[in-house]
Amino acid sequence: MIGTEQFVIPFKGYKVGVHEFEFALNDEFLEAIGDEELIGVDAVAKVTLTKAASMLTFDVEIAGTVSVECDRCLDELALPVEISDRLYVKFSEDELDFDGEVMWLNPADSQIDLADYIYETLLLALPYQRVHESIEECNQEMIAKFQIVSQEEFDQIAEPQSNSLGEGEMADKLAALKQQMEAQE
Repeated sequence: MIGTEQFVIPFKGYKVGVHEFEFALNDEFLEAIGDEELIGVDAVAKVTLTKAASMLTFDVEIAGTVSVECDRCLDELALPVEISDRLYVKFSEDELDFDGEVMWLNPADSQIDLADYIYETLLLALPYQRVHESIEECNQEMIAKFQIVSQEEFDQIAEPQSNSLGEGEMADKLAALKQQMEAQE
């Protein structure tokens, strides 16, 4: 098992300018992160660090595939990912929260671990609904198991009911109750 140390960039050791890094994102990466949502990943993260005197800019490009569970049939589904994102890192003595665009570090820090940032960027790039493009691509055995109502039963449920509130014994009881309440007023 690997750790996330390969995603640590010791920015204090670099001169002002542009520096490039490349990280393999695979199943070992998911294991190191402790992921339980993704089935697998086969991608490459290319990171370009632009170091200035007072801040760092990370341009992150991720390309590859991510395997997830299909929401419809629970089979494995490979989704292509192509992400381009930018992270700004600024320095402050105060502890400020990451707001999605700017990460704050203490001026005494000499390195940054991008593993969590890359993982979260990967997750946020995935679609909310993760299903095969068509139901024919899904595991038909599972689709059949999930279909707990037959088409005939579904059609009966969807038909408008003829028992409206104005008909039947219940409506008569409600009308009698209403008359009784009006008489008491």
